[in-house]
Amino acid sequence: MPTQFPDEPPTERHVAPDPALMEAARARGAARWAAAGDRAARERKPPADGPFKPRAAAIAAIVALLVLGGIAVATFDGDPGDGGTDLAQPSHSYLPGLITPPEELPEESAPSLVPTQNAVPPPAPDTGRAPAGVRSFTTGPGCGGFSGVGSYRDGRKGWVDHGDGRCGSTFVSIPMSGDARRDDSSAYGMWTFAASGTCELSVHIPNGNLDQVGGNPTVYYVFDRNGVGGAPMASFAIKQVDKRGQWVVAGKFKASGNLTVQLLTRGQDWNGSGPTHAHHAAGAVRADCTA
Repeated sequence: MPTQFPDEPPTERHVAPDPALMEAARARGAARWAAAGDRAARERKPPADGPFKPRAAAIAAIVALLVLGGIAVATFDGDPGDGGTDLAQPSHSYLPGLITPPEELPEESAPSLVPTQNAVPPPAPDTGRAPAGVRSFTTGPGCGGFSGVGSYRDGRKGWVDHGDGRCGSTFVSIPMSGDARRDDSSAYGMWTFAASGTCELSVHIPNGNLDQVGGNPTVYYVFDRNGVGGAPMASFAIKQVDKRGQWVVAGKFKASGNLTVQLLTRGQDWNGSGPTHAHHAAGAVRADCTA
C-alpha cells in the first residue's frame, strides 16, 4: 500500500506490516520534517473543502460555457420561418390586449399608432378659418361632445373636475382600473364628432400632478360610428406623464359620418408604498377632417 511519505515509493507486496518497522519509519519521517521545518508538510495538506474542489470548479466552468453557447445559438440562429418564439410585430393599428405607446413604435407602423413628435398649435373651437377643404371640430369638457361614462365623485379617488368650465382650460381626471392590462368596462371617457372623410386627431394633454394627469400610458380606441361598441377600427396610446401641456397628433382616421374616441381606464394607480391615486386626464380633442 502507498506510504504517506513522499520519499518512500509504493509497493505492490500485500504482506502484513511489521509494527516495529512502521514505527521506525514514522520516527525517520518526523525527524526529517523537524529538520526541514513544518512548511512542506503544510503545503501538502489538501484544501479544507476536500480534494475535489478544483474539479467541481472546472465542471461549473464547463457547464457555464455550454449554457452561454446555447443562449448564443437561440439568439442568433433564429429563422422567421422555423416556428421560433420571436416577438410578433404590429401589422395593423389595433392589437387586442397589446397596446404599445406610439413613441416606441417604428416609423413604418400603422399611421394611427405613430404620433407627430412636434407639438401642433393649440386648437380652438371651429372659427371658420380652417384651410380650404378642411373642417375642424374640437370636443371635450367645456367644449361639448364629451361624456364621462360611469363618473362618480369620491375625493381624490373618484372623478375630479379641473378648470373654469371653458373649452380648452377644463379637463377631468378619470380614475384608473388599478391594472395596466385590464379596463373597468363600466367607466370611460368618450369624445364624439359628426364628421366625414379623413380626420386627423390631436389630443391635448393638460398640465397637472400624477393624481390629475398620470397616464403612463393612456390608451384610446377609435370607432367609425357614433358611440362605442364592437371592435374599434384603431387604437393609440399616449404617455401623458411625458406630454403634459402639449398637443399630440394621434394619427389620421376614416370617418363615414361619425367618429368616436374612447379613453380606457387601464392603468396602475399604486406602487410598492401604496396608492398613488394616479388618474388619466381627459381634455380637449380636435379633429381636422378632409372629404
